[in-house]
Amino acid sequence: MKLLKRLLIFVLVIVVILVAGVLILMKAIHVDVTDSDLPQTVYTSNGDLMGFAENAMLDYVTASQSDQYTIVEEVINYIILDSIRTNINAQYDPLSDSTDNAVNHVIDSGMFYIDYVYATLNDSNQLVVCASFGTIGLLASHSALYLTFDISVQVVLLNVNLTLTLSQVQIADQTISMSMLDFIMSKVDKTSIENSMTSGVLDLDNYTYTLSMLG
Repeated sequence: MKLLKRLLIFVLVIVVILVAGVLILMKAIHVDVTDSDLPQTVYTSNGDLMGFAENAMLDYVTASQSDQYTIVEEVINYIILDSIRTNINAQYDPLSDSTDNAVNHVIDSGMFYIDYVYATLNDSNQLVVCASFGTIGLLASHSALYLTFDISVQVVLLNVNLTLTLSQVQIADQTISMSMLDFIMSKVDKTSIENSMTSGVLDLDNYTYTLSMLG
């Protein structure tokens, strides 16, 4: 009886430690992302999203350097939204008044969801793609994955050739090593993810994205 009691106490202590660890981790990576963080001009555009992206790129060559980075940010956001609506969720419209998860979430599996994916510039003129996600239920939480890319642009005649190269991955402010990212990517269908982009070439072996458009 004493042995059983000690065993039960041991199991209880382990459970408490695990639950406490999960709660601490959830608090450490908690991030609030709302629809106000989205690029409003892009998400309120009605019509051909890729057409808007191409029109934005027309101004690239004559724009100032700071404006060129802003144009890259805008173009990528058009492509992200177009890719979501074309290949993932045609109903996605997070700025609408709908309360339907199919409208407000990029992906919704019941217990897990992705609600926002968008790009923004940081102070170093790198492009940061934010994928906001959450879980529901007893251990409901919300966080965000941040993918930071170096931007390289070459203009050849009228073609603007853009290359984004991944330089850092974070969940909230916790950095994920590239070796860990390699391991994660080895467990997913990379081809399916790469093919979800409606424009440009996403390479998940080299963690690059390339795009060529007329400027």
